[in-house]
Amino acid sequence: MAAYDEAGVKLYALSYDEQDALADYAEAGGVSYTMLSDPDSEIINRFGILNTTIPEDDHPWYGIPFPGAYAIGADGTILAKVFEHNFAVRPGPEQLLAAALGNEADFGQEAQAVDEVSVEVSLDGDRLPSGVTRELVATFRVPDGQHLYGEPVPEGLVAATIELDDTPGILSYTPIAPPTSPLTLSGSGETLEVYDGDVVLRLPVTQNSRNTTKTDEGRFVTVSGTVRWQACNDVECFLPQSKEFSFTVEAAFPVLADMGPGEGRVPAMNGAQHFQKMIDRRT
Repeated sequence: MAAYDEAGVKLYALSYDEQDALADYAEAGGVSYTMLSDPDSEIINRFGILNTTIPEDDHPWYGIPFPGAYAIGADGTILAKVFEHNFAVRPGPEQLLAAALGNEADFGQEAQAVDEVSVEVSLDGDRLPSGVTRELVATFRVPDGQHLYGEPVPEGLVAATIELDDTPGILSYTPIAPPTSPLTLSGSGETLEVYDGDVVLRLPVTQNSRNTTKTDEGRFVTVSGTVRWQACNDVECFLPQSKEFSFTVEAAFPVLADMGPGEGRVPAMNGAQHFQKMIDRRT
């Protein structure tokens, strides 16, 4: 937020960060203007600039504002304002200064949004037999110049993952991911592990018949969850993203021998007879 009085222009910044974070930033960057800490988003909400693209479900960035600025006259009149939906875009200081001094400030058309990562989630197969694994496949299409974070990531950043809902009877195994490579952000100097190009993540899953639904057409099971990811370019991070998925597929039985009554048994296999032979061979 910018304002001016008889002595000239004054600059104030409002941030979701804690006071000690702002103090460290001011010391590191030689900041001389006033920075206001709003860790509970009280002022952010009163101004109606809460960033609603951040999910509320305990996400560490929930509470930040949309990036933007006001130019306010000495009498409290708002001379100009500009806000962006794009977390990575800011108006230039020359434009803000011109607006604060009451001059014509051309903010231009809204900046082109950064191309976003798209993701498709599928289940490799149209049946999920009990005791047989299938793979959930998340395919990320990553725009040129961007990368997805992989593990490990610092606190507050999000690696690309497939997360299952806590559904009884649905089990997952070790995820399968391509190798990552180190990337040093020129803006912060921090080195992170990222995926290059488009990315395919796989998560093997199975079910144990504890949560199947029986209909006239057969037995079915639902596999659901959320894919999460965060992209960056060589300079900065973008906002974390997520996409929910849900698949209802036939909960087929594996081929079982005739070792007792039950659905899916195949009497012609003489399973009990072969099992007895195996016992005799061992004894």
